[in-house]
Amino acid sequence: MGAPSLPIRDPQAQDRAVACLRLGELVIVATDTIYGIAALPGLEGVIERLYRARGRTQEPSLPFLIAGIDEMDGLVRVTPAAHHLAHKLWPGQMTLILPPAAELPPDYRTQPIAVRVPNHTPLLALLARAGGKLLMTGAIRSGYSPAITAAEAAELFRDDVALILDGGTAPYGVPSTIVDCTQDPPAIVRHGAVPDDKVRKTLAHGPATPRRVR
Repeated sequence: MGAPSLPIRDPQAQDRAVACLRLGELVIVATDTIYGIAALPGLEGVIERLYRARGRTQEPSLPFLIAGIDEMDGLVRVTPAAHHLAHKLWPGQMTLILPPAAELPPDYRTQPIAVRVPNHTPLLALLARAGGKLLMTGAIRSGYSPAITAAEAAELFRDDVALILDGGTAPYGVPSTIVDCTQDPPAIVRHGAVPDDKVRKTLAHGPATPRRVR
């Protein structure tokens, strides 16, 4: 039958999602870009479970959605350029790649961290209920378009998740723009919902200017 689907705006549905996440299960969640697959960080085996659902052994960087800028503390080492971008373009459809914080568990320090504050009120409420941060990667499988509805996500991942939080059609329908702030100057490494020019102009008025990656 697959995972049940509940409206993301329903507080009881969010409570149920958090209960599933605390058991180490995966939950599909509507976001402001595309649908994502979420896991609660800190539980044994959840990183591997998240990668396995996507059919990948490892992401280029460990992906987090967070409830606010303050949640970066203890998660990443924030560069001046990243600080500037975060304050200007978050909440929003831009992901920053940063070095992991030294206080993270060893399993979380093996690769850079990708972090974003979404511009999506019900998702921010879910993040707050879940402790401020979730591991979350896009509901994408190789050879398929990103899932932008709950039905599309369910078709791709129904056997891998415990619950689906339905928020209707994702408003942007494309993944976030990714800026690698482990480099100096920062580099736009994935073109997405935030136009490259907006990122470049924002950084031009800050501590660094990005270079374009082809």
